[in-house]
Amino acid sequence: MGRFSAMVAVMLASTLSATGQVTHRLHDGLTLFVHNAEGRDFSLRLSVRDLNLFEHGPREVLVKVYDPQGRTLVRQVLPDDGITKPLFQLPMAAWDHEAWFHAYAQEKGAALLRWSAQSDPERLASVPKRDFTFAVRGGVRGIYRILIVGSTDHYVTWQLEPKLAYAISGHPDWLHGQAGPGRKAYVYVPPGSVGLHVAWAEYDQPRQRRLLIRTPDGRELVNHPGGQIFWRQQVDFQQPGQWDEQVLTVEVSPGTNDYLLLLKFRLAKNAQINYRGELVAPAVWADDEATARAVRGGAIVHDGQVFWHGFQVRFHDWLKKLRPEDFEVRNDKGELASPAPGYEKLLGKPLPLLPQRPGFLSVNGPYWGPPLCDVILHHWPAHKNRAALHVALRDLQAGLRSIGPNDHVSVALGGPFANLAYEFSNYAWHYWRPAWRILRHTDAPEDVKSIVRDAFLVAGDRLAFCRSWERINGNAYAQVLAALRYCCEATGDPLQKELFDTYWHRFTTGGWGERVGVGPSGPVQEGFAYEHHYGSYLLTTWQAILTDVPDERLQRVYDGVRRWFSYTLADENVPAGAWSSRTHYYPHWKIETEGPFAWKGLPGPDFTESIQGANEWFAARRKNYYVLTYHGRLSPKWQSHSHLGQSGYGGGMICQLHVPGRGPVLASVLNGAYGENMDVSQWRTFRLHTLAGVQADGSPFVAGDSEHFDARLVGTRVESSGAIRGTPLYIRRAFTFDDQQIVGEVQLQETPDTELLTLWLKHPLRGRVREAYELIPFLPQTRPVPGRKPSPTAVALLDDQGNATARLDEKPVLAKALLIDRGGFGVRIYFDQPRPVFRTSQGVLFVQLTDKVVAAREIRLSYRLVPFGN
Repeated sequence: MGRFSAMVAVMLASTLSATGQVTHRLHDGLTLFVHNAEGRDFSLRLSVRDLNLFEHGPREVLVKVYDPQGRTLVRQVLPDDGITKPLFQLPMAAWDHEAWFHAYAQEKGAALLRWSAQSDPERLASVPKRDFTFAVRGGVRGIYRILIVGSTDHYVTWQLEPKLAYAISGHPDWLHGQAGPGRKAYVYVPPGSVGLHVAWAEYDQPRQRRLLIRTPDGRELVNHPGGQIFWRQQVDFQQPGQWDEQVLTVEVSPGTNDYLLLLKFRLAKNAQINYRGELVAPAVWADDEATARAVRGGAIVHDGQVFWHGFQVRFHDWLKKLRPEDFEVRNDKGELASPAPGYEKLLGKPLPLLPQRPGFLSVNGPYWGPPLCDVILHHWPAHKNRAALHVALRDLQAGLRSIGPNDHVSVALGGPFANLAYEFSNYAWHYWRPAWRILRHTDAPEDVKSIVRDAFLVAGDRLAFCRSWERINGNAYAQVLAALRYCCEATGDPLQKELFDTYWHRFTTGGWGERVGVGPSGPVQEGFAYEHHYGSYLLTTWQAILTDVPDERLQRVYDGVRRWFSYTLADENVPAGAWSSRTHYYPHWKIETEGPFAWKGLPGPDFTESIQGANEWFAARRKNYYVLTYHGRLSPKWQSHSHLGQSGYGGGMICQLHVPGRGPVLASVLNGAYGENMDVSQWRTFRLHTLAGVQADGSPFVAGDSEHFDARLVGTRVESSGAIRGTPLYIRRAFTFDDQQIVGEVQLQETPDTELLTLWLKHPLRGRVREAYELIPFLPQTRPVPGRKPSPTAVALLDDQGNATARLDEKPVLAKALLIDRGGFGVRIYFDQPRPVFRTSQGVLFVQLTDKVVAAREIRLSYRLVPFGN
């Protein structure tokens, strides 16, 4: 223990120079809590370096300074350095993706870059910096907050003149520590703390650092021995509040690696605050105990309660001036009344309703319920009851109190983290619309309107810089855009309007990343690919914003998603979206039967199309069939490596084959969500249209695990090809959509990289397979009919005259043609030559292409699909 404790030094997770300058990497933001005991004027000198490594496109930096009363003294967005051409090819959003990639690469012995080297002072000195100076007006004694938010590509160097003591907090989760000596920090425990969340990440090897947290009396509270790429722990205090307003010490041992450190205080439940999950307070790190006690973790103790912002205190005091009877809602008869459905339950007795206004739409549809204030304010124009407005304001204040010292909602769900796209946007924090209604549609007093506007200048500015972890989950990320739209309408602030415009443009053009936001084919992407189920949420959740604040830009996105679903939905609620990057569930959207977004599987004129011209999905309709194929992007391998299996397949597969007016016949579906039972090794259980088998070295391959970026439609013929990921194999697919039939062709090949890979040595097993099948999935039951139990789909061999002969079962037989009959409709399949085939009880045809070791190029097949029955 001696070496560990002897080498501790100042811990600001940064590089401290002799000049007092401090350099820190953002993840995504920092808040400095400056102890200005005399209320002096001071200046912030800030230098910004941009690695331009991970991010795609420009990334601005938000700088704000607040005085002790919460007044904004500095509010500026620093422009990007102008270097915007993407360098890093892997799509990533936040720390966990970067960590997964490092773990994935290290497991495969293929680590490429040393993460910690990016922080090397000599290397950083070679990165151009841009210098900014901000004059901060004093005049008020106390704690000034400096907020800096950017991206993980940003290193910031700051200096305060004159020198003032300060403490620091990272947000939304991490502080980035750099290689070097051990470090020590002092952390104030805010009132109401019942425990801790602690997390640690150290990407590079060898991992030698240790973490120790001690109680004020010197006992060990947390002791992390190190050695893991990621570690976390939840701590329960023996007695809630036992360390309130005392100081913990945090010690990090010496090491050659950078690291990430998270510490959040778990707070007791508080009925006066509205939030989802667990209320937390981020640790605020100081280099001495006196500063830690002066800063108090950013907490403002007022009227016996803990607040984090001046607007929270002002709102509390404004409400306190109201009398109890000011919250008694009464109707025109003088009776106690309910301002919104459900309010009477809070009072525990039945009450008559005030007049109501029709058409309430939750800003998150059925996925999270609205707060009381949102419902009251929808109905308020119908009665304009002053007490009801007071109740709504009180409820809004309860929601605003969940915003912590880093300007965003401070909660944790299922551990130490919270994705702010969920917890701070319209997904779960439904206070953006109530603010808009209060500021634009009520006669609330101007003094409280001023408080609400100030609150949403704080919240909206920070939300506009939620653009890292948030972008992985498209269904929630879209709600950031909706929340920002309400916010800029509420405040009327020109900067917030500009921030929204920028956010929308990047959301719709790949500016947040090529696989983020609206994809080329129209839907909002999820997990860096397309998600069938979650992709439908926007169609419900955006109904509110499009009704309240009609916006042609948002409408275009909405219509693009509806148009995409007009191709990808399937009859009988068959989840024929095996490309789905997350789940296997059917979308929350019904087939439309008329209008511009009517489902394309309905009978109608012939067409052959590339959806949105993006060359990812191709659709064709004829009198006897509707078919959809997928050739596009898939969830990255490093991401699926952290799932239960490969999350989504494609590779030019038939997603669905439908007989118009009758029903689906063929459909590719996933076995479970997040890769459950979909690992490549489980290919024999798949219900996909794909080529699959075993390579000569014994490892499996699934051709559907490929992205075909060369897919093209020429006339009625689609051709595409791509590398089968994780293998030295390559797949080619083609479909010709004739008037009565579909001709499918598949060809396996060695990787085009063979010449490079055999530059010096030829591997005897590379590019060869020992087992290969074409899988053709069909619906295993006849179409459901009310009052009748479905029967198994009939699969039979066809003779040369087209007559059905023997039923096909799980025993391989040689066949030239097959019949799949779902009860008077189905498809006939004609192979290029007699092939060994069998079926599974799950509804998959296996067409054997080899059972001996052959070169990949010898695996080829063509066949005709002739639908019938309409």
